[in-house]
Parts: sequence; C-alpha cells; structure tokens
Amino acid sequence: MREIFTQPDSSEYMLFGSTGSWVDQLVQDIDGAKYYVYIETFRFNDDVVGRKVGEALMRKAKDGLNVKLIVDSWGTRRSKLIDEMEKCGVSVRYFKRLVVTFDFFGKNHTRNHRKIMAIDDRISYIGSANFTKWSLKWRESILRVENHDLSRIFKHIFLENFKIYKKKIKRRKYYKTINHDGFKIVRETPSIIHQKSRSYFLQLINKAKKSITIVTPYFLTGKTMRDTLGKAVKRGVEVTVIIPMHSDVRSADYLRDLFLGNLSMRGVKLKLFKPGNIHAKMVLIDHNIFTIGSTNFDYRSFRYMYEINLSGEKPGVSKLIQEFMLDTLQECSDFSYLRWLLRPLHQKVIGMLLYPMRKLM
Repeated sequence: MREIFTQPDSSEYMLFGSTGSWVDQLVQDIDGAKYYVYIETFRFNDDVVGRKVGEALMRKAKDGLNVKLIVDSWGTRRSKLIDEMEKCGVSVRYFKRLVVTFDFFGKNHTRNHRKIMAIDDRISYIGSANFTKWSLKWRESILRVENHDLSRIFKHIFLENFKIYKKKIKRRKYYKTINHDGFKIVRETPSIIHQKSRSYFLQLINKAKKSITIVTPYFLTGKTMRDTLGKAVKRGVEVTVIIPMHSDVRSADYLRDLFLGNLSMRGVKLKLFKPGNIHAKMVLIDHNIFTIGSTNFDYRSFRYMYEINLSGEKPGVSKLIQEFMLDTLQECSDFSYLRWLLRPLHQKVIGMLLYPMRKLM
C-alpha cells in the first residue's frame, strides 16, 4: 500500500496513510519551525512515536520557540516524556482532567478526540492518528496543508482550545462552522440533541448524486443514518463503506456486525480491510466533496466527543483522498452475506447483549 499521496510538482497538499511517514514529515516540519509549534491530540504516549516527536518539540522549546501541546486526560497518562517536555519549556495542558467520583464513567465520558497541528502560520495537519506506536500498525489518514490562511485558522482554533481546556464550552459561540476559501472546518461538541458532525454527514449523503465512499474504523450508526444510506442507493448512488475486517475493539465489531447484513441487502457495498485495523476517517461524495478529520461513524463520536473535521471541494485534496481510497480497496475483500449469516453463535450473542449499550460505544 502507498503511504504518501502527493500532487506532482506541488507540496501544498500531502496525504499520509501511515503513521511512520507522517511522523517523519512532521518532525522535519518541527525542525524547520522558526516561531511556534502547536499540537492537539487525544493520545501522546511515551514510546517510539511519542519520543521521536517529543524530542523534536523539546529541541525547539530549548531554542526559545513557542511550543504548546494539548492532550486528553483519558487518552494520555502523565509520563516521563511529558515531564521532560515541560522541563524543557513545552507548555502542556490536559483537557478535562479526570474526576474521581462514584459516577466515574458518566462524569468523564466526554473526551477530546481532536487531532490538529499548526506550525508558523504556514503548515497545518488534521487527521486520524495519535502519537503512539500502535498507530504504526494501522492504516491512518493525515492531511498536511501548506497554506498560510488555513494554518492561521488552525492556530486560532488551537489557542482557543488551549485557553478553555478545562472550562465549560459555550456551544453556539464556539462551534460555529468556519468557512474559508472553499474549506469548511466543522467542530463538534458533545450533545445528545445537537450532533453537528452527524447532521453534516447526513446532509452530504442526501446531496450525493453519483457516489459516496466512507472510511471509518468503527461503524455503529443509528437507524436514520442507515436508512439515509439505503435511500441513496435507491436513487442510483453507489455507496461504499470501507471498514476493518477486525478493528482494535472486537466488541465494537460484534455490535457493528448486527447491522451489516441489512445494509448489504439494501445495496450498500461493504469492503473489509484485511491487513489490520484501518483507523482512517474520511468521506468522499461524488469524487468531489471531501471530509477528513477525527470523527468516527459511531454514536460515541457523534454524541460524546470533541471532534474536528476539514471539508471542502478542493480538487487537489479530493484527488488525493480518491487515490487513497482506491489504493486501500486493493487490500479489501467484499462482504459476504452468507458468511455473515454463518458467523459464530458467540459473536451474534455478544452483539445482541451489547445492543442496549450501543450509544455508549
């Protein structure tokens, strides 16, 4: 599989399908920074990946650059690496520190799942990958954009997140969609009623005329989403969903599998990624409108996570995403309805037992 997707004679857009290649480029960009480096992520581990990036951040902090890092309190544990970075001048903030209470899960369920980077009002990144060695084994999706205006926007988003990292966020003021030069930045805040990412995806699916391709590691959608995909097929749209044959969360797979037979019967083409987990999160509509970012197609992302996605109709980005999807499909097998019917009994039972808890997964 290809790891890097680029345009000939242009570095404006680069799309990475692997953590290793992305981290190499990111470290190169960090080493070339002159003013600031800002990173926001869910998980930043003290391992081979975290160390490589962390050491680059420490070098720049020692040189006097403004280096800031936001990590999620659930996803990132306090580590020796974090301590070392802070001693070197990296400003680290933990999003929504965990609350010790009898209702531990309920009070700590809403997490920061966003993954963005901004460097020098010049380069920005958005995508799916965490800073962890586990991502080295997975198929990821990270877009690098070399655009001054867009990088400034991501800088302002980051700085606002950095400022209010432990405060209650005012939804209407903070999460207005940002439109700029053909791009949309769609930000999500936890809500049972107002699920902005889900609403935006439904809007795109309803507008599709020729094709819809969705790439997601966890595919736990509600009835409205499944019906909307089925209706798209009925009006002649080719609908393809690329998911891992086995994700890193097997219980989510068993729950997901309950609905795959019905989707297949409706004409949705289900493609199962065979080499391992595909952690990429992308949508492409009519080979034109794209979305890439941190949101999974599941209840948890739509209802309980702080997420961010970049969308638009930029031909340069759309082409790279289409190439990524076509390349990924070479490593996929077709969903078999018969094999689905004959899957082991314990998988069916576990899926049904998990069904009442589906909105928490």
